[in-house]
Amino acid sequence: MSGQPSTLLLSARVRPGREAAFAQWQVQWQSALLAADARAVEFWPPAPPDQLETVGLARFPSMDTLRRWRRGEQNRVLIDTAAPLVEGGLVMQLVGQAAVDYSVAHGVTMVMVTEIKPGSEAAYKAWTDRIQKLQATFPGYLGSFVQPPQHKEGGWTTVLRFDSAAHLDRWLASPERAAMVKESENLVAHFHAQRVDTSFPGWVPNDPKTGSPPNMWKTACLVLLTLFPVVMLELRFLNPHLKDLNPAVGTFIGNIISVGLTTWPLMPLAIYVFRDWLFPEGKAPWLAWALPVGLVLCYLAEIALLWHLL
Repeated sequence: MSGQPSTLLLSARVRPGREAAFAQWQVQWQSALLAADARAVEFWPPAPPDQLETVGLARFPSMDTLRRWRRGEQNRVLIDTAAPLVEGGLVMQLVGQAAVDYSVAHGVTMVMVTEIKPGSEAAYKAWTDRIQKLQATFPGYLGSFVQPPQHKEGGWTTVLRFDSAAHLDRWLASPERAAMVKESENLVAHFHAQRVDTSFPGWVPNDPKTGSPPNMWKTACLVLLTLFPVVMLELRFLNPHLKDLNPAVGTFIGNIISVGLTTWPLMPLAIYVFRDWLFPEGKAPWLAWALPVGLVLCYLAEIALLWHLL
């Protein structure tokens, strides 16, 4: 939403010997942001060996304010001024709700949190440098950002952006990435990925192993399974009490109830029962046919139980 607070993250690896000049640039950037109605500007210095970049956060009262700043002439001049001071240019990334809103409108973002085995930090850092260079060669790549943990017990956070779900899926399914992932297995203790591109946000989680959402048609099947009996019961027991209301009001009340029941008790239960069908990777092969058969039997049972209801 354009009226929600939005945050801009900056990351820069300062060239050796240019630290003093970059510190002066930070002061200019901070002053310009505050003059442009930013609420706060924060900086964190590098923390070698894990974090070699200076990281900054600029918090804006709204997406509109942030957007005006990014499109403004002063921002362009400051970026040009910083170019000779940093390696690879400045990296600027929307974070928080701003990133979610932008991803919905302009592509797909995957956020990955990786916990590294003790003593593997340097090797993992070298691995991330190589996989970033590789993924940049794939169509639709918009950029990525890697943030080392701020505390020893934390995980490495990677934000990866592609212009479409199809391009992201192409990278995720590529043999090149598979080879890189296999290479990192001895370095990684735990991996979690999440992205925002499902047609049923909040109802169905993404695959905890791959970060990908389930097939849309599978999700739709579970929505049908849970929504059908609610609608039938409303027709029988609720609608007679709403008949004196305007149809728009009566329908709205019915929808509130059906959506609420579907969202909370019913969909979580259905996802729990059919989870191995939604996310079949690594599961027993017989589940691929047994669970769909069970789903069809559930449909038939609902129809049979509600046959004489109306």
